[in-house]
Amino acid sequence: MAEMSAVQEKSGSWFYSVVNNRYLTLACRLILAAIFLVSSYGKLVDIERYSVDAVYNFGILPVEPLNIARFFGLIMPFIELLCALGLLFGVLTRLSALGITLMSLAFFISKAIVLSQGRSIECGCFGAVIDTLASVTIYMDIPMMLMGLLIMFSKARHWLAIGGLIPEAWRKKLNLIW
Repeated sequence: MAEMSAVQEKSGSWFYSVVNNRYLTLACRLILAAIFLVSSYGKLVDIERYSVDAVYNFGILPVEPLNIARFFGLIMPFIELLCALGLLFGVLTRLSALGITLMSLAFFISKAIVLSQGRSIECGCFGAVIDTLASVTIYMDIPMMLMGLLIMFSKARHWLAIGGLIPEAWRKKLNLIW
């Protein structure tokens, strides 16, 4: 029994040391912020062409009767921008990382559906910045999800960030989203 708990402690401490490594957390924050800033900028240049049309091309979200596809195409670049700025400045970092993790999961699932149908489409991931195929960018989604999860659970997510400057009392109140 003593050997088992020693192994669990070593593996647990390794996991927590990785998750709470402030340099790794900062790198993940900055990488995700850069990716999603470029992505949102590329779509906001011409939101109809690079975001709404891209969502239509996937053919997953319904167009009739409420046109959910158009609504999603219109709000997605703004959500990407807000999450990227949250990670860049370290404000609402946990909420921003959750948003990026969920978006990456949704992007992965939608690309997997399209690819399983045998279709090859431009995903519109970076809009006007660069043309990208869903068959290529699907490989970015899993690492982005993992980086988002790391940030969400890291205690070092506010290192070198504006979020680290708020008073301790507010940190406790906003712990779930900050």
